[in-house]
This record gives sequence, structure tokens and C-alpha cells, in this order.
Amino acid sequence: DAQLALVLLYTRERRYDQALRQVDDLRAKYPRNRLLVLERGSTLLRAGRAAEAEQSLSAGIAGLTRDARRRMFGEEALWYYRRGTARALLGRETDARGDLQHALDSQGRSWVHGRAHFELGALAAKSGDAGAAREHFQTAARLGDVDHDGAAAERARTRLREVSARR
Repeated sequence: DAQLALVLLYTRERRYDQALRQVDDLRAKYPRNRLLVLERGSTLLRAGRAAEAEQSLSAGIAGLTRDARRRMFGEEALWYYRRGTARALLGRETDARGDLQHALDSQGRSWVHGRAHFELGALAAKSGDAGAAREHFQTAARLGDVDHDGAAAERARTRLREVSARR
């Protein structure tokens, strides 16, 4: 419990290398805990290490498909949202869209779906599809509000205003 608390504290303080050391130590102690692999990938993503995050999350997703143990609610959506985000940062837009759509097609929390819509909106805006971008950003803001993800909802509204101003 203390190590997980340290991961949260280090992450909040943007001390990602220290957070990763704690996650890796926990993974050594609990090698079958796939949520630690998810946390490792998520921490790498927060640290701006998208290539390593994508690699870690891909390995985790491969393990997830072979793991018959019970999953937490929305786990699959979370895995694919995170990997889609990493792939978007790497410029692998087709792969990112596939992962983000998989996240939306999977059962999950509204905040996860909202963030997946945000990433899809960013990809649409980047490709010049303002209509799709607006739609995704509107949905992201609505879902963020519904699931009390206010920072993500406001970020979506900001991007929505930017896309709408370019008309």
C-alpha cells in the first residue's frame, strides 16, 4: 500500500523516474498483476516517453488477451485509450484511431470514453476534419462533465473553441 501511495505522490510531483522504480519493484513482487503493467505504461506516458509507453502497453494488452482472470470494470477501454494516446503522440495515427475506437467500443467509465473522444478530436483536427473534431470535442466535454473529470472537460471545450474559430 505504501509503495502504491508513493507512485501516486511521485506522479503528482512529476517525479516519474522514482514512480517507475516503485512500479517496477511492485511488478517484481507481483508479476501476475497486470494493473501494474498498465500503471507502468501510464506513468511512461505521463513522463512523455510515448515509445516506451506504447511498448509496455502493447505487451500488457497481449497479456490481457491471454489472461482469463476477472477484469475490473472498464479495464479493456482503459488499456486501449492509453495505448491509443501513446500511438497518437508517436504519429501513428491509423493505429491510434483503431485503439481509441476500440476503447469507445468497450465498456468503460465515461471519463475514459471522454478522453478517447478528446484524442480522436485532436487527430481529426490535425488531419483538417473540423466537423469530426468538433463532434469529438463536444462529446469529450459532455462525458468529462458527467464523470466529474472537469480538467479534461475544460481542455475539450478549449480545443472546441479553437477548432470553431478556424471556420
